[in-house]
Amino acid sequence: MDRVSPAARRGSGVNAVEAITIVLNGVPVSGFPGTSILDLARESGVYIPTLCYDENLVSVGACRLCLVEDERNGALLASCVAPISPGMVIKTNSPRVVEHRKKILKLLLASHPDTCLVCDKGNRCHLRKLAAEMGIGLVEYQKIPQPDVIEELNPFIERDLSKCVMCGKCIRADQELVVEGAIDYMNRGTAVRPATLNDVPLEKSECTFCGTCVAVCPTGAIMEKNRTYTGTAMTTVTTVCPYCGCGCTVLLGIKDGKIIYTRPAPTSPVNRGTLCARGSYGLDFVHSPDRLKSPLIKVDGRFKETTWEEALSVVADRFMQIKKADGADALGVFGASKCTNEENYLLQRFTRSVLGTNNIDNGSRLYNAASRVGLGTTLGYTGTTGSLETLERSSVIFVIGADPEISAPAISFAIKRAVKFKGAQLIVIDPRRTPLTQFAALWLRPRPGTDIALLNGLAKLIIDEKRMDEEYVTRMTDNFAAWAKSLSNYTLARVEDLTGIRVKDLQAAARLLAGAEEGSIVYGNGITQQPESAGAVIAIANLAMLTGNAGRRGGIFALERENNAHGACDMGALPDFLPGYQDLSDVQARKRLEERWHCSLSSRPGLTAMEMIQAAEAGVVKGMFIIGENPMVAFPQPSRVKEALSKLEFIVVADMFLTEMAGLASVVLPAASFAEKEGTFTNFAGIIQRVQKALEPVGISLPDSEIIMRLARASGSPMPFSSLQQVREEIERIVPFYHPAAAAHARTGDPDLSDVDDTMPGNRRLYHGLFPRGFGRFVPVEYTPIIDEKTNGHRFTLMVGSSRYRFGADGRSSRSARLKQFSPGDYLEISAVDAGGLGVNGVSRVKVVSAHGELLTYLKINDSLPRGLLYMPLSYSGGVYELFPAVLSAGTKAPALKTCAVRLERITEDGEAK
Repeated sequence: MDRVSPAARRGSGVNAVEAITIVLNGVPVSGFPGTSILDLARESGVYIPTLCYDENLVSVGACRLCLVEDERNGALLASCVAPISPGMVIKTNSPRVVEHRKKILKLLLASHPDTCLVCDKGNRCHLRKLAAEMGIGLVEYQKIPQPDVIEELNPFIERDLSKCVMCGKCIRADQELVVEGAIDYMNRGTAVRPATLNDVPLEKSECTFCGTCVAVCPTGAIMEKNRTYTGTAMTTVTTVCPYCGCGCTVLLGIKDGKIIYTRPAPTSPVNRGTLCARGSYGLDFVHSPDRLKSPLIKVDGRFKETTWEEALSVVADRFMQIKKADGADALGVFGASKCTNEENYLLQRFTRSVLGTNNIDNGSRLYNAASRVGLGTTLGYTGTTGSLETLERSSVIFVIGADPEISAPAISFAIKRAVKFKGAQLIVIDPRRTPLTQFAALWLRPRPGTDIALLNGLAKLIIDEKRMDEEYVTRMTDNFAAWAKSLSNYTLARVEDLTGIRVKDLQAAARLLAGAEEGSIVYGNGITQQPESAGAVIAIANLAMLTGNAGRRGGIFALERENNAHGACDMGALPDFLPGYQDLSDVQARKRLEERWHCSLSSRPGLTAMEMIQAAEAGVVKGMFIIGENPMVAFPQPSRVKEALSKLEFIVVADMFLTEMAGLASVVLPAASFAEKEGTFTNFAGIIQRVQKALEPVGISLPDSEIIMRLARASGSPMPFSSLQQVREEIERIVPFYHPAAAAHARTGDPDLSDVDDTMPGNRRLYHGLFPRGFGRFVPVEYTPIIDEKTNGHRFTLMVGSSRYRFGADGRSSRSARLKQFSPGDYLEISAVDAGGLGVNGVSRVKVVSAHGELLTYLKINDSLPRGLLYMPLSYSGGVYELFPAVLSAGTKAPALKTCAVRLERITEDGEAK
């Protein structure tokens, strides 16, 4: 009986007669045309040794260890590059094949140093493993001289090319997966080797230290440098990276209770064998000596260690006292968009059913509220509408207000692959040159804050030139006529005047996007943190619907800063929505929860995060519970935030570290890290991913879920859960799109659930082709100029953005030794023209002054910046948000934290500002 390969079985829409049958080790096996012998063998469970093969890379047949024999003609074939053909009779282990493999391997070993006992690659060395499989020990061949170790100053990667087997995997990974082009082949013949341009050290090249080359290298030629813990992992745990919203799957190598390495999961559909510098080298914060190990209570202004029983008793008593004396709304809770879904669900349930208030918010308020408002208003859905697969197959990709190479690298990798290998046309809209601009067919540089005018202008042009998707608009949307009429003011001449973009470039962008078979729009904090952020997101959704790219084909991709910003909001850690975005004013929704939770729920909308700070300043909020967030770094006007929070009667902070916020607390509760707990995250694309425990918590720290449930018990209102599985089951019943059919995959141990069929009820990808309410709605939105604060010499516009080597409020990345070493402090980028006008240079120290605050930093010259624009990366504890006003947008109740007007003062050698 013929065996049919999994690939053949999966072939959708392909007639079975097209399958090709070959004989593999005496067994007939079928596969589709184009399938390599190696792939068919692997799918059929037949082992063939390889050294240069990687399932995510184009096969090149470099090592020849995968040789097989076709018995029909005696040909030896490199199975990774030889496609199957009818009538093949393949032997994978004939005496002739085995003899050739051994010769090849001996030649490789002859050019390899005999240093296995001291090589840090250890048992992970694939060359060593193959030698053991083939019974090869010391090689009698004459040794071939190899290059010396390359001196590197970076703290991440070291190269010893004497161990290189020229498999080319590092080069192919660099050029095919991350599409960076930092390394390539250098020289010819026996002198050939992988090298950077001009053979400079990695830190002087285009290398971004993503670690992908380290992950794919089969030997010790490219290794992780400066590892805190070494040796061979005893176990490998698959989990999810805790940094950005991409949700990359990571493999943690564990030995003696320590993470000794981090690698990307090769089969993850999110990151496909790649990570970024933060994911590869930034998880050592888990072992930071700064970790909190036991609860702390402040006595006479100083912290003392205590037991969990005492700490939780004090917290419960004080919260109940405040509730009794001043009412439930005198309490506030600020949750973390980095906590798991289960933790966020428990936190909002505790807030509403135990404390009795809707004063709960999470950190995504600062950067993601605009997506909830804008997409919810237009599409009826609050997040990304596509998947990374749809993004990568898009014919046109429109990136606005986002620098995914820095903030969400896995998304940038997908965009670059689409451009380089699939011919996608990329439109980048950003005043700054970003890493993606070199891949762009069009780079438009609007004046900061004019995005709505630009988007409306593009939409009007598409309508005027009759390039809209009329069938889609007619069948899938409403309110088109009223919206189209609202665009009458956005003529090409006016949009050019407002944005500074030439008419011909506006026309080119509109025609490219409108003509796309599959078009995707990617946006980030450059949109969501502007003063009119919700309006800008609405304008993006309008443009996507106009071109037929919302809910089908390409999609809208809303980048999210934190790993579980999506899930925190889904779980109801919001002041105006219950779990699953059920409106707080919905009587029936409240009634259903009251019956399940056995309590009475308040119908009063709660306060947002910034409103709670303002209420604390006014003396209205008396006590707060803050989990995993640091408002004294992440919020505008940190000094004012500190002053406001200092007025609270009682503050409880649960965190891994004694942050600035924790230092102000009355009680500090030590929280477990992502590696020390179970649960699920939901990434930016709505994929539910399983977080698996790899380590025991430090000291007597606890997962936030356990802290919340113990606190509920201490408050006299225990929750009816004995396991996180029971919490998940309640979530599945209450949150419609967290359906058991999707959640079941979270219980299988596979952290990536994108294999759930798109039509499966409950999968967030159900949104493809459908709007939750049956149609999309065009919503008019007007451009409003940003209030010009360029008075008193504030003649520069400061723009802030993400950092490649630091993250968020910097609580974790600043405690990663290598990230901190490589990127030790903040800096301000300025154009050479502006620097010359001020009489400063790239080593000058300056004072940056806005109408709201000031800070000191160092300058860095960036010739690509336009005149008048400054740029400063976030995530350094230097107080950049001191420069921004604490003014909330009416639509999102979030502050605008992207641009502000500033002036510069040069600091002289004696420390005076000029």
